[in-house]
Amino acid sequence: MLVVGLPLVLVLAGCGAQVEGEGAGAAADALAADVGADPKAACALLAPRTLESVEDDGMPCPQALAAAGLPTPGEHTAVTVAGHSAQVRYRGETVFLALFDDGWKVTAAGCSRTSSDPDVPYDCAIEGD
Repeated sequence: MLVVGLPLVLVLAGCGAQVEGEGAGAAADALAADVGADPKAACALLAPRTLESVEDDGMPCPQALAAAGLPTPGEHTAVTVAGHSAQVRYRGETVFLALFDDGWKVTAAGCSRTSSDPDVPYDCAIEGD
């Protein structure tokens, strides 16, 4: 009987990961769309530490996001979810997110690799400390 239930558990676990990936991808896409169209809504998509970091120079978040020069990434090419963290890749840009009680929040955006060495961190236009 346990063997019969195991495939169902695996199928449900796979569905959960797909749903989480869709949620993370949607949040990253919304940030990209809102930065120019509705910067206040874009700010609501930032994780608390990222929001604090963006406003660190005393500039309100909507103006700080505009000044950050985030690229308009287009359609995402890959979403990877690992527990409560996600990475959404676009052509030339990566967005990192974390899952909070109220959904996926952006922890870093406008990120790109400056080295082919995977141990070298991404360089990001905005990120939490």
